[in-house]
Amino acid sequence: MKRPKKGLIVSLVVLVAGFAGVVRAQSVPSQSGTYYKSPSGYIRMELNTSSGFKVGGMAESMFSYGIAKVKGKWFYAGSSASVQLADHRPIFVLVTQVDVSTQAIALVQFEAKKGHREAQYCEAGAWTGVKVEDKRTVPLTVTRIEGGNNLTITPAGDLPTGEYLLITDTGKGYDGYDFGAR
Repeated sequence: MKRPKKGLIVSLVVLVAGFAGVVRAQSVPSQSGTYYKSPSGYIRMELNTSSGFKVGGMAESMFSYGIAKVKGKWFYAGSSASVQLADHRPIFVLVTQVDVSTQAIALVQFEAKKGHREAQYCEAGAWTGVKVEDKRTVPLTVTRIEGGNNLTITPAGDLPTGEYLLITDTGKGYDGYDFGAR
């Protein structure tokens, strides 16, 4: 029996390894939702709704003739999210049938309090007007996945340990997907 040439064996090994890589590749989920891309596959995130809204600083604003600002904060139940990630630069994928602007995506770091988490939403002053933003917004890289409306969402840098809310503005207001980075 004639032995195969060494080059043929190497070519076959490379070909088999190439097919194995194709089989292991993760395809984007087809069901609408937001997913965390873990090393073992996609994990669907659960939408979290705020449990309330609080306005603070009214007295200070009144006594300072509107110089001090009134601040509004959204509250979220629990001192931590049920999803805790060891990954400090997680990759998320938003799968959607509607067109979502890459500019409408935000990642906000919560301020942890006893029994709940807070996200500052707005501040208003008699002289400066209303400013709607969160000062604890984390810079993101958001890219559209070729051939559709789906988006890949990645923090621009490593996340410090803490609690976060990923907002994928799809008409749900200040609802989002909460998680912790440990």
